Amino acid sequence: MPLRLIAAFALLMSLAACASLSEKECLAGNWEEIGQRDGRAGRTADFIVNHAKACADTGVTPDRAAWERGRQAGLTAYCTPLNAYEVGRSGARLSPVCPAARLPVLEQANARGRRYHHLTEEIRDLRREADDIRARIVAADDPATRGALLSRLNLLDLRRHMLETRRNAVARF
Repeated sequence: MPLRLIAAFALLMSLAACASLSEKECLAGNWEEIGQRDGRAGRTADFIVNHAKACADTGVTPDRAAWERGRQAGLTAYCTPLNAYEVGRSGARLSPVCPAARLPVLEQANARGRRYHHLTEEIRDLRREADDIRARIVAADDPATRGALLSRLNLLDLRRHMLETRRNAVARF
């Protein structure tokens, strides 16, 4: 019986984690502020459906007009080249919420940020591989094996240095 209780509790907690708003936020009903937060996060207009579901048990219905006013205000912060770059640096593409006239600049900034992210991942992978090779060098008994591993390590370090140079070129917007 306790196992079922634990499973039920875990299910409830996972469902609560999926809610877009807390009960307190639903009851406070500051829909313009909620919309502004969603706009800054690049949320699309249909995201309000998530809030309606999250607030259904409280009997609160979102004020769509106030939420949309806030969302539009928040989008002004989201749809900037610097933010597009930062979104890219996190590895994400820009949400399709920005004005078409601004898209070329925003997409270019986002691509630059994603390039930074990709290079960072490559560098991380090379560091892991280099750490593995260092451990293998320490464990190797044969001088020829150590020599081959050292050569591989040197190549990895050279590749990592080259990638770090490329990353530095896109490190700032």
